[in-house]
Amino acid sequence: MTGSAAAPQAIQFDRRFLIVAAVVLAGAFFVPRAYLFATLAIAIALIVLSPLPRGTRGLVLSTMIGLATGIAALNLFTVPLFEKPLLEEFGWERTEYWAVIPIGTLIVVLSSPIIGQFCDRYGVRRITLPSIVLLALSFGSLYFLTPNVWHLYIVFALIPILGAGTSSVAYSRVITWWFDGRRGQALGTALAGIGIGGAVLSTASQQLIGSFGWRGAYAGLGLLVLLTLPLMYALLRDSPAEKGLGQDGLPMDRTSVALKPELIGMTGAEARRTLRFWMMFAGFTILGFGIGGAMLQLVPVLRSSGLSPAQAAEAQQALGIALIMGRAFAGFLMDRIFAPYVAVFFVLFPIAGVLLLANGASGSGGIVAAMMIGLAAGAELDVIAYLVSRYFGSRAYAENYGWQYVAWTIGSGSAPLTVAAVAQHYGSYTPAMLALAVIFAVSCVVIARLGPYPDFARTPPASRMTAATSSGGSVISP
Repeated sequence: MTGSAAAPQAIQFDRRFLIVAAVVLAGAFFVPRAYLFATLAIAIALIVLSPLPRGTRGLVLSTMIGLATGIAALNLFTVPLFEKPLLEEFGWERTEYWAVIPIGTLIVVLSSPIIGQFCDRYGVRRITLPSIVLLALSFGSLYFLTPNVWHLYIVFALIPILGAGTSSVAYSRVITWWFDGRRGQALGTALAGIGIGGAVLSTASQQLIGSFGWRGAYAGLGLLVLLTLPLMYALLRDSPAEKGLGQDGLPMDRTSVALKPELIGMTGAEARRTLRFWMMFAGFTILGFGIGGAMLQLVPVLRSSGLSPAQAAEAQQALGIALIMGRAFAGFLMDRIFAPYVAVFFVLFPIAGVLLLANGASGSGGIVAAMMIGLAAGAELDVIAYLVSRYFGSRAYAENYGWQYVAWTIGSGSAPLTVAAVAQHYGSYTPAMLALAVIFAVSCVVIARLGPYPDFARTPPASRMTAATSSGGSVISP
């Protein structure tokens, strides 16, 4: 693994995956409408897995499934679905229920860098496997939820801690150690799991609530998470060397790794002393605010433009498909084009999307706006994960990624309430959407100025801090 991006290998698709994907896509014409989005998501997963090198697909599949049933997907896609039955059952106010989101956000902000340190020190597998069990038990324990709203708050405060090994902080670290020249492609494929999980978990939750009530649905989702454990145990490995491979699926004698991964790059303390680290932190906070404000307020914005609930739901589904595609294509492009430029390219889409919403987009225009926002929302975690690996290396990858994930969480977590407050003050979402367009543009400027990748393979470990401090950390010359 080098500090600079290795040349990508030629892409060859595995026909077996493509054939199965074609069969699944054909089946989409016959499944009930409620299962359509989940069917399309599974087909896309098969397509993006097909060009990965032999010997690596199992690992990437494990991270994809782990993210599809991890804390991010569970919180993002199931919390809205349980709102109505819980409010009807316990008589809570809507604001009381939705307080679980800022509570979870606060815990993620406080814990992500620490979780990253544990993953770097002990390996992801040793953290993730117990986390799957604890996440399943904590989520399933909501079967016993009582009328005291603090019961709900405590569980949602514990979920990010007990299930920390199922977050993108952990799984991105595994991908970084397994891939170099195809790192972007692999990250995009793995992180598409969150979007795929959204499709599957949304469908599963609705069916479980309808068949067994909300208590049975919580228990069923906990069981679903637990059922992934045998697969994760069999496929998840911290290093390709454990499977007799080098990076990118190459034989070990042809791998691009010149040094042990744990010796390449900066420690967490070294990275935090550089200007570039804090430029990234600021850029991802701003970008996260823009995406969070546009994506999580999409349905209210469209409803205010006159769309029916069914039409707004279709726009949300279109956003989900675009999210998966954004992840896959952003990763593919980052292996071939300077990643900050790829990030800027994808951020141009939500600028156009929020401007459409500001002008009262409805009908097909609303769906187009949703897809534009989804493309950037899909690319965001790919970009963060990829840039952290290129600019700071793998020595303390999970810790450094954890910090940047905090930046994203602060931005995206604070945006929805802010946008809602602005809309309430002005009596329209137009000012908020125009402000988001400016915010996206500012994030483009910050990310585009990060500078060239350092080459850690050429920078001896002993001189790493000298280079970082002498240059202010903005660029470490190879």
